[in-house]
Amino acid sequence: MEVRRLRYFTAVASELHFARAAERLNIAPPTLSAQIKWLESYLGVTLFTRSTKRKVELTFAGQQFQKQALALIESFDQTERFAREAARGEVGEVRLGYVVSTATAGNIKKLIERSRVESPNVLVHIRRMETLPQIRAISAGNLDIGFLRSMASYPAGMEAFNLPSQRFCLAVHRDHPLAKQKRITPATLAKQQFVAYELEAEIGFYRNITTLLPPGPIPKIAQRAPDAISLLTLVSANVGIAVIQETLKSLADASVVLRNISGPPNYSNNVVVYRANEPSPAVRAVLKTIRRAFASS
Repeated sequence: MEVRRLRYFTAVASELHFARAAERLNIAPPTLSAQIKWLESYLGVTLFTRSTKRKVELTFAGQQFQKQALALIESFDQTERFAREAARGEVGEVRLGYVVSTATAGNIKKLIERSRVESPNVLVHIRRMETLPQIRAISAGNLDIGFLRSMASYPAGMEAFNLPSQRFCLAVHRDHPLAKQKRITPATLAKQQFVAYELEAEIGFYRNITTLLPPGPIPKIAQRAPDAISLLTLVSANVGIAVIQETLKSLADASVVLRNISGPPNYSNNVVVYRANEPSPAVRAVLKTIRRAFASS
């Protein structure tokens, strides 16, 4: 049974007059009458009683069929709208991964706020993940977009663009001798003990620790941590000092203080990574939102 025949039926059921229903449908009355007869024959029931040649009334079966026909038409119309909206990227779901520093910098909050305005029917699922797990998840198709630390290169089929940079600073315990110094030089750091991320979470950080030190010395890593909160917990326990993005201070307790290093400031670069040939219109729409959100940053 075609949806158009349901539309013919509901028009007659609404008007209870073949001529008016035919005019509403922009078809000839004989054509409409033939279509209703076909429908009754197909169903094996009488849907209308004809009181005159053109005026009709619904039978009991017709009244019940009208309810279902209206519901089916509405469902069909919704399905059509959904397909068109999905093709335009107006509905759907997007899976987004992020490293903690992109959340503390407000990047994730800004994206979600903008996305709710620009694509209110696109649901953005967020999940905290370190850089390399995000890369693997995007490659495997388990993640759509990654907010992660900048890498020297990316796997084939992936592209990236920059987010606003974040300044690196030194996180130290308030009782640490460096906390009392007004000017911290690279030479001062040469003999210090650092706490650092585990190797898989360390993308981009080891390079920044070494650039703070004078040429030659290898940084002394007292202990490694799997994430930013664990890293700052070690600093708060005075296990060592850490190089962090200044926005991460919001995760530390009151025993942790931040200090700048003398000389040119050092910055952490975060990026947005995605599949170059992304098939999902919803994902492409969110990527456009991200670009607009940070275009002037």
